[in-house]
Amino acid sequence: MTRVRTAGGRLVGERQSGVAVFKGIPFAEPPVGELRWRPPRRAPAWDGERRADTFGPAPLQPQPPRDSIMYHTNFADRRALVMSEDCLYLNVWTPDTAGGLPVMVWIHGGGNRYGHGGQEIHDGTAMARRGLVAVTLNHRLGALGFLAHPELAAENDTGASGNYGLLDIVAALTWVRENIAAFGGDPDRVTLAGNSAGAAHICHLMAAQRSRPLFRAALAQSASGVGRAEGPLPEQATAQKQGLRWAEHFGGRGITSLRRLDGVELVLQGHFGPVVDGHLLTEPSDDVFAEGRQHAVPLLLGSNRDEGSVYATLDAVRHLPLGPGGDELYPVRDADEVRRTARRFTGESRFTYPVWHWATAHRTKAPTWLYRFERTPPLPADLEVAPPRDGLGSYGVHHTAELPYALDNLDCRPWPWTDRDRELARTMADAWARFIETGDPNGGDLPVWPAFTGTEAMVLGDTVEAGTVERLEAMRLLARCPRPL
Repeated sequence: MTRVRTAGGRLVGERQSGVAVFKGIPFAEPPVGELRWRPPRRAPAWDGERRADTFGPAPLQPQPPRDSIMYHTNFADRRALVMSEDCLYLNVWTPDTAGGLPVMVWIHGGGNRYGHGGQEIHDGTAMARRGLVAVTLNHRLGALGFLAHPELAAENDTGASGNYGLLDIVAALTWVRENIAAFGGDPDRVTLAGNSAGAAHICHLMAAQRSRPLFRAALAQSASGVGRAEGPLPEQATAQKQGLRWAEHFGGRGITSLRRLDGVELVLQGHFGPVVDGHLLTEPSDDVFAEGRQHAVPLLLGSNRDEGSVYATLDAVRHLPLGPGGDELYPVRDADEVRRTARRFTGESRFTYPVWHWATAHRTKAPTWLYRFERTPPLPADLEVAPPRDGLGSYGVHHTAELPYALDNLDCRPWPWTDRDRELARTMADAWARFIETGDPNGGDLPVWPAFTGTEAMVLGDTVEAGTVERLEAMRLLARCPRPL
C-alpha cells in the first residue's frame, strides 16, 4: 500500500506493476439532487484514511451496441460497468511520489455520450512507468453534462447554462493543480491529452481563458473543436431553445421537475455537446483560433487513415462540396466510387480536415506537430462486428483504432497482436511521453518528428517516418466551403 495526503484528506493506494495507483478520488461534490445541472463544487474533506483501490462509478450513459467496432475497441472491458450520477472521480498512476514529474491528464472520448476514466484502454500504468504521473477522470455526459435551458441560465449568477461536463474537467484540473505534488507530479508541467470528444474538449479549453493556467501543453487524437463540419458551437439562445425542445420529451417539464426524474431517463434522450455559455466559453472557439487568441502551448495532434468508416453512409455524397476540384477529389462516377467517396468524405469532413484546420490555426502561435495513424488493428476473425454501413467490407484504420497503441495498452484487448504492433505501441507511447515531459516529441532514439508548417505529418504505421499531409487539396477545398457540410 502507498499513502499520500491531499487537501481533502489521506488516501491509501496500491502498488501494481511497479507504480502506485490511486483510484476513485473525489474531485467535486456529487452532482445529484439540487446540484444536478449546476457547476461542480469542491469535494468535502474526509476524516481518517480513505481507500483508493476501486474506480469510482462511471457517469450515467446508454450502452453502446455490442456488435459495433467502437464497442470492441473502447468499451469491451473485463470489469462490469458501474454507473451513477455520483460520478465525479479521478484516478492517478505514479512511479514515484518524491516529486518533480511531468503530468498527463487524459480526457476520454465517446461523443459526450459514452465513456469514463476507468476504461481499461485508458489505463495509466504503461505511461507512468515511462516516468510521468498519469491522471484519468470522469465528467458528466449527455443531457446531464451539457443541457442549456432558460431556467438554468436564470438561476446562475452569470446567466450561463450548459457546459457542466466541461466545467467538471476544469474542476478536475484545478484539483490536479492543488494536489498532484503529493503524488510526485509537477503542477506546472501538466499536459492535457485525449481522443475524439476528449480532443475537442481540449481545443475548447485552449480557447477558454479560465482554463489556461491549468495546463502547459496539449495532445489530441482524431477530433477538433474548430473547423467542424457541423458548424461552430451554438450560442446560448440557440442552445436554450434546443434544451426546451429536449424537455418536450418529458412533457415540457421545468427544471425543478426534471431534477426529480431518474437521471438514466435523461441521458437516453438527445445528443449534446459544448455551447457558448458566456461564462467558460465566452465566444465560439472558431473565432478565438481564427484570430490567434488561443492558449499558445505546444500542440501534438493527428487522425487515422479511415476515420469515416464507422460513420459513413451512402447518403453522405449528397453533401459533397461543389466548386473547382470537387468532382476530382470526390468522384461518384459509379457505385464503387460512391462507396469509397462516402467514406472518404465523411472521414475528411468530420475528422481529418478539422484536425488539420486546428494545426494550421495554431502553428504560428506555438510549436505544432501533426501525425497520421495508418496501422490496421488485428481484429480477431471471430469478433462479432456489424459490417460498415457504407458497403465496404473492412473498417480499416477506423476512428479510435490508435487507442490501444497510444498509451501502450495493447494487452487490454485479447487480439492477435504482432511484434510490429508492439513496436509501434512502444514508439508511439515513447513519443507521447517525451512530448509530455518536454513539450516536444523529439529526442533520444525516437524517430525525428518534423514540425508542422502546413504540409508535414508523421506517419505512424508499419513503419514510423516523416511524411506529408495526404490529399492537401481536399483539405484546402473543405476550408473554402462557405457552409457546414
